Amino acid sequence: MFKQLKFQENNLLICSVIFLIILLGFVFRFYNMNYENLWLDEIYSFWVTDPYVSFAETYFRVQTTESSPFLYFFLVKICNKIFGYDPIVGRCFSAFFGFLSIFSVGILCKKFTRNKSYLLATCLISLNIFLIVNSQEMRVYIFTFFLISLSLIFFLDLYKENKNKIFTKNFILFPFFIFTAILSHPFAIIVLASIIFFLILDYFLFSSNHIKVNISLILVTILTIGFLYHYVNYVSLNKIGWIEQPGIKFFTNFYFSKFFGSRLLGIIHLLTLVILLICLRKKIERNKEIIFLIILLVFSYFIPLVYGFFIKPIIFPKYIIFVLIPIILIISILVFLIERETIKKLLISFLILINFANHFTESTLKQFFSERQRFNPNFEEAFSVIEESKIKKLSFYTNKVNDENENLINTVISNYSQLMLNKKGYKIEILKDGPKNIEGKIWNICLTIISCDKPPDKSNVLEETLLEGGLKLSLWEVR
Repeated sequence: MFKQLKFQENNLLICSVIFLIILLGFVFRFYNMNYENLWLDEIYSFWVTDPYVSFAETYFRVQTTESSPFLYFFLVKICNKIFGYDPIVGRCFSAFFGFLSIFSVGILCKKFTRNKSYLLATCLISLNIFLIVNSQEMRVYIFTFFLISLSLIFFLDLYKENKNKIFTKNFILFPFFIFTAILSHPFAIIVLASIIFFLILDYFLFSSNHIKVNISLILVTILTIGFLYHYVNYVSLNKIGWIEQPGIKFFTNFYFSKFFGSRLLGIIHLLTLVILLICLRKKIERNKEIIFLIILLVFSYFIPLVYGFFIKPIIFPKYIIFVLIPIILIISILVFLIERETIKKLLISFLILINFANHFTESTLKQFFSERQRFNPNFEEAFSVIEESKIKKLSFYTNKVNDENENLINTVISNYSQLMLNKKGYKIEILKDGPKNIEGKIWNICLTIISCDKPPDKSNVLEETLLEGGLKLSLWEVR
């Protein structure tokens, strides 16, 4: 991949800087990835990808608890089977594809232009805090991001292909990767819709007709329609019922503060993008590749917003993580179209510098100089407190839904907790039925983001401790 990016074309200083930034991207994605315990969605992923159950059972678990299709979970399940059933395996899976994305987006940028804008794109992807955070989570989003970047690479190769032979490498790989991306997360359909719209526009505005691309799109569209018929019948949209349609404030930011780590950096990148589009609009008008990126950028926001307005809110930063591809590529490509060399070099240096400096306010760099702050529930501390006490019985939650396990939260947390207890060698008994049919003192753990109800009637709370990550540990006396 280094060879494909052709870093040897640049002088030694530039090569060294790019190498160090990529190295930082690797370190930020892999270092200390297991410092925090899993957060709730990851705990569900961990339970779903249990290698000791059948694939049929895994499929049922995905259907029961997830809004994403099965592909990602099956792949992580296979990795758990090979490397062991441990949370770090799933996180390494994400970090691996997060790191590969640095190169895939850089290679993708080379498909758009012959200049060296791919170097800037590589740096921005490597340092992007949103991509780094998602690369350390056992969730599907960074995997989808990588698959979409690959699908766009082969789409552009197929789009520019002049071979008369239909069944070429690009003709096979483009539909394979775009459909694989859709099988990982349904929002990848937005990319497919963007490509179709671009080709329609290309035909009417530029009189271009790409038969092989059209054939491959027909194939992918048929497969996608079949997948959607299956997907809407197997997934419950209630699983994303917590999402709200964005208000007016959203349209001043478009999640850029989330994507770039702070309100300030979000505003800087948004203004940079808008100003470049306005100032260089004449160079964009006949540049079909940049027009495609703009279509992908607009559709990534427009489609889920319209769907949310008429049907059900679905837009969320992680779900449209792939919008960072057109955002970063448009900025990188347009910066290199600036004619005044001084302005171009200053802007390149500024963008790299602020993205690097942002890490001094994030745990990615601060963890090397001070103790890293925890944001996820600190189960380890709770288990240590219980182990040091004389009471070794533990339950989770108390309200009706959780007691009856309708949301499977007791099951998934018990599964994760039991593995942690076994690794530590703790002698703590997890009560499968909670406080039912139990008398005396027991510990209870709950996540405050869900519910922390009172213990059963005629029972007392002897102690309560709020731990990091919204975890509450309580000692009850059940009568």
